[in-house]
This record gives sequence, structure tokens and C-alpha cells, in this order.
Amino acid sequence: MLAAAAVQYFRPLPAIAAAPAIHGDLVLGSAPTIPWPPQGKAALRVEGLGDIGSAGGVTPSPMASTAKLMTALLTLEAHPLAPGQAGPVLTVSRADVATYFAELNQNESVVPVLAGEQLTEYQLLEGLLLPSGSNFADMLANWTAGSVPAFVNAMNARATALGMTATHYADPSGFSPQTVSIPADLIKLARVAMTMPALAAVVAEKQAKLPVAGVIKNLDTLLGQDGIVGIKTGNTDQAGGCFVMAADLKVDGQAVRVYGAVLGQPNQLAGALATTTALIRALTPSLHLRTVVGRGDVVGRYQTAWGEAGTLVTASAVAWVLEDGTTMTRRVMLTGLPGFLPAGSRVGSLLVETTGHRAVIPVVTSTPINGPDLGWRLTRGF
Repeated sequence: MLAAAAVQYFRPLPAIAAAPAIHGDLVLGSAPTIPWPPQGKAALRVEGLGDIGSAGGVTPSPMASTAKLMTALLTLEAHPLAPGQAGPVLTVSRADVATYFAELNQNESVVPVLAGEQLTEYQLLEGLLLPSGSNFADMLANWTAGSVPAFVNAMNARATALGMTATHYADPSGFSPQTVSIPADLIKLARVAMTMPALAAVVAEKQAKLPVAGVIKNLDTLLGQDGIVGIKTGNTDQAGGCFVMAADLKVDGQAVRVYGAVLGQPNQLAGALATTTALIRALTPSLHLRTVVGRGDVVGRYQTAWGEAGTLVTASAVAWVLEDGTTMTRRVMLTGLPGFLPAGSRVGSLLVETTGHRAVIPVVTSTPINGPDLGWRLTRGF
């Protein structure tokens, strides 16, 4: 009798059935209506979230003076400037003056210069990026690569390295209609360019002063509005209005960087700026810091053969900045549960994914699993 009772007592306990308490995808709010332009091209990206969307297709279009972002990037990669540094001094040559007049006669955007004028690297970047001096693009190209053709080759090589597959440069300024891109490529470039402290500082200036030209003004008149901190305008008859922008937003107290680009807008630069304003103002209210998983959220349940039941919960919280209408994928992965387990023991994971985000959160027992009592052990099966 005792032997039979011992065998009964020490029999292995049956597996504890645990099951997920959440299933499938979850749509967070309603997607906003983004006023994509009916003409030209546009794209938006939220850092940490990813690409929001685009319009206008993927056929490359003339990019106008937004090309000067690549000119500035290559200059700074070849001649780095620490914050606050002015950099080397360049002397304007007679050839530089000739280029100024030649480009002026072609109705290009240029900055006045005189032979013998001395300009620092930082001042050249100001003349390049604020009033969009095409002659400054040529000066920087010659200084950096030895010639304009060599510099253009370097521009295209850098574009390839950045994954700008729809981009081709034919000149350092973007005046050529053969200098083409798409908004998504220009956003890739802008994200890298804005990591350069000197470039970010220049495009944040509303105006600057040069020795001969005097006060030069930033053509980005949206600077300081709707969080916009830069970065480059452009317009030609062939390209229409173009603008690549970066904006720093506060979303429920959290800093968020938004990038956008528009090409081929009617009404030249004014049209590009108006389109950008409409896009950023439609996007901003749709961004929220959401707690996608709370600490202690119930994601599973279990029931034992001896009558114990309990919940399985998340061990930590996760919050992300998300756009309304985002679809969140959730998948609970549970391990087998033993007959005895303290509260807080890890028994699986919750995988949560959205565009641009992924997290694996530990799943734990909310209460202990105490195991069966003596009576249940001895009488099970009867």
C-alpha cells in the first residue's frame, strides 16, 4: 500500500497548458490624410519610424540647387570643420570672377566676388547654401577635387555609396537639367549631411555677411517655422520648385527629427515651400508617443490540472513615437511551464514590431505556481 502511494506521489506532473491572451495585429488609430502634391514628387521620413510615404513615382527629375548638398558634403568630408571653426582661407582668382560673370549671364544663382577676395571654407559654405551661389559650388569643386569634372565624378561615386540609386550629377550646382534625383534619395543625402556640424550650423543661419557680397540671406524662408531647421532650396525652369527639409518636432515631450523633400513644384520656390508646409502640418498631429506595451500587461494565461490558474505578464514597458494608423504586429512565444515556479519567472517572450521598430519583451509569471497538494497527488486518476 505504501509502495503504491509512493509511486502515485512521485509520478511526473502533467504539462501545464499555457496559451496567449492576445492575438493578431493591432491598428493604432486612424491614418492621417497627407496632402501629397498632385504635381512633381514628394517624400517624408520620420527618424526612428521610417518612410511615411511618397508621391510622384521613381523616375528621376531635375533637382536644381538641392544638388549643392552633395557639394557641401564632399567638401566637408575632404576638409572637415569642427564646430566653430572657419577653416582654410581661399583667395578668389580671376578665373573665379570669370565663372561668376559667365553664370550670371546664364541667369544662375550667383554670389558677387572680386579677384583677391579672401573667403574661409565656412564662408564659402554660407555662400553655397544660403543664397545658393553656383559660382561657390565651382570654387569648392576645384579646391576639393582639382577640377569640376573630377568633382562631379566624386559626387556620383558618393551617391552610389549612399544608395541613391535614382540620382545622377552632371554639375556641382544643379543648374544642369541632367542633374537628377528623387525625393527619397535626397532624404538619404540630407540625413548624412545633417550629421556634419558645420553644414547643420550653416543651414540654420537666416543670413550671413561676406567680404564683397555683404549680407546674404537664406532662401529657406521656412526656417524656424513648424520645427524646420534647414536644409536646402532649389528652383530652375526645368526643375520647378524644390526643397529638402529637416524639422525637429516635440511629440508628447520626445524629440523627433522629420525629413522631407519635394521636387518639380509649380510656382517655383514658393510652391515648394507651400507644399512642404502643408505636408509637415498634416503629419505632425498624427505623431504620438504610444505605450505599445505596458509593464504587467497580460499576454498569456495558464490552467493546471490541479486547479491553479494564473496570468503571464510583460516584465517591462515599451513606448515608441508612431504615426496614427500604424499596424503593430504582436506574437507571444511561451515555453513549457513546470509544476513549481516563483512569481516573476521568465516563461517566454512577446515580439512587437511596427515599421521602424522591433522589441522582444520578457514574459513572466504574475504569481507563483505552487504545485499540487498531497491529496491531489495521491488521488489523481481515481
